[in-house]
Amino acid sequence: MTIQEVKRKLAAILSADVKGYSRLMGEDEKGTVRTLNAYKEVMTGLIQHHRGRVVDAPGDNVLAEFASVVDAVECASEIQKELKTRNAELPENRRMEFRIGVNLGDVIEDGEQILGDGVNIAARLESLSEAGGICISGTAFDQVRNKVELGYKYLGEQTVKNIALPVRVYKVMMAPEAAGKVIGEKKAKTRLWQRATTGLVVAVIVVVAAVMIWKFYISPATQPEIVSKEKITTPLPEKPSATIPPSTEVTAKEKVTPSPPEKPSRVATATPPVEKADPKKMAFPLPNKPSIAVLPFANMTGDPSQEFLVDGFTENLITSLARVPQLFVIARNSTFVYKGKGVKVQQVAEELGIQYVLEGSVQRSGDKVRVTAQFIDALNGRHLWAAHYDRDMKDLFQLMDEVSTKVLQSVYVKLTGGGEVQLRRIKAPKNTEALLKTFEVVAAMRGLNPKDNAQAKRLAEDLTAMDPDWSVGFTLLARAHVVDVVLGVSTSPKESLAKALELAEKAVAMDEFSPTNYDTLGYVRSLMGEHERALAEFEKASTLCPSCSDPYMYMGYIQYCMDETDKAIASLQTALRLNPYPPTYYYYHLGTAYPHVRRYEEAISAYKKAIQISPNNQTAYIGLVSSYSLLGREEEARSAAQELLRVNPKFAVETWAKTMPYRNREKLARFADALRKAGLK
Repeated sequence: MTIQEVKRKLAAILSADVKGYSRLMGEDEKGTVRTLNAYKEVMTGLIQHHRGRVVDAPGDNVLAEFASVVDAVECASEIQKELKTRNAELPENRRMEFRIGVNLGDVIEDGEQILGDGVNIAARLESLSEAGGICISGTAFDQVRNKVELGYKYLGEQTVKNIALPVRVYKVMMAPEAAGKVIGEKKAKTRLWQRATTGLVVAVIVVVAAVMIWKFYISPATQPEIVSKEKITTPLPEKPSATIPPSTEVTAKEKVTPSPPEKPSRVATATPPVEKADPKKMAFPLPNKPSIAVLPFANMTGDPSQEFLVDGFTENLITSLARVPQLFVIARNSTFVYKGKGVKVQQVAEELGIQYVLEGSVQRSGDKVRVTAQFIDALNGRHLWAAHYDRDMKDLFQLMDEVSTKVLQSVYVKLTGGGEVQLRRIKAPKNTEALLKTFEVVAAMRGLNPKDNAQAKRLAEDLTAMDPDWSVGFTLLARAHVVDVVLGVSTSPKESLAKALELAEKAVAMDEFSPTNYDTLGYVRSLMGEHERALAEFEKASTLCPSCSDPYMYMGYIQYCMDETDKAIASLQTALRLNPYPPTYYYYHLGTAYPHVRRYEEAISAYKKAIQISPNNQTAYIGLVSSYSLLGREEEARSAAQELLRVNPKFAVETWAKTMPYRNREKLARFADALRKAGLK
């Protein structure tokens, strides 16, 4: 590499090795290699899941890089938790414990390799770590201390080999009770205060200089690149304080007309440039319609208990835009992978394969709320608009509607070529209290565990009593009953499904324009074995919400159960394009569809992606064993079978076969025989 060719970048580096590797090899070389390879596969999957890249993995070492230090530390924590679980099943003298170091620093790119002090420091931190532990540098700690639910112990400044200056080192404490704690940081705080003071002085100088330049040298009227920023504080029309205006309480279609060009004024502010996204680097082909990702709005309240409000606001924006047929909108699950991370708009656009990005923040103070938002064209590297809204909390629902409408206005010409575009409005709740209660139910339900679901059920019951005319409460309560069945905590699954069906049918009768209502009803019917009726409900949901990914995913599941495999694969691929970073079941449903048409290699690839997201996914391992076996790859089939038995030592082929809803029993028998061939009983 010549001097001219040196490329540098800032990266988060994860370095890991095995404590006592030589001893393990000396005692059982073959067994150690087998365990090491299995553990490296797990680590690679978790690194990829956290958007990292394995740079090198010689011997017992693993070196990986991440664009985000938050991703790197979260990944390190998950690796140690997963390996701890696996080690618990081994004799104490055969346990393989990794030490991990994480650093944020400058590195040199040399092809696929990375070099420099940034890498060396990560390796030194690794050697300072305990077996099964994590050490991070001060530069990494400064970025993650309030963003990752872990604790930290300051180990002081450490002099490490071949590094000129001492390195601040923190031990990561992974116990739940340690979350948020920082122990022994007095010296570090003094240094940080000095840095903060210096930074403040510099910031003041920069601001003063900018004001002077603006005042004496820049004429706003002559700046064509200025993007107007609105401050919208106009009072809303008078209405009863507890209700939303009648015009938003019906499901209607609103015609959006283009806003007139905004004239530059002295309150206009030049926005910072945005690095253009490169269409050639897109992970997916750009859709043939305006494509949008709504990033999680930031919680500026400073109160973690308000996360449900901020997340709910974001999710409702996504749903509102997803219902517009002329738009392509990325699903919530995929945009929320960026939550709490300072990612570039260019990165988001290239990773999701979209053109436009909406981002912003929410700040609540008592009965007031401030929302900021900006809409960016990533392909052209420019802000289309930026605005902030100061409103009463009682106007929160209407405010979501306004932001959605403004997004449509921004892409109006591209959508219609000068015609009209229609916004399908979501039926409003009785009041903001009901809306906030909805956000709480959804937040609790995402836990997908018995405790959280019990809370979600109680909150949903409160919601139906609070607003008996709003269908959302009933459809959420139906989902809570379904989750009881799925989690295996229902004392009578038959009664739970019957109750869920009653609630879901009631929700549809109350609001026949809600895609969520049909989605819920379809899911209940699918669990009851009513395939045709379930498929009809999912098709209605996808018609009402063309960019909602879940209906397509469920359609695919039902279609392969009905032996309509080609349709199933198409539906599941549509779901994955709308949701590029999906929950694990998207991949194992796709993996389960492929073997029906003997596309086993593609099935294996899908199952492996499911396992990367959820390393203990029983369903994915079952499919992996079957696919390897049907391809005649017996050694890999038996290896996957051992992993399946690790996840579920009581797995039985006959019991599994009885739970499968396939209509084609011949195919089911073929899959069952493949499992037995791999050594399962």
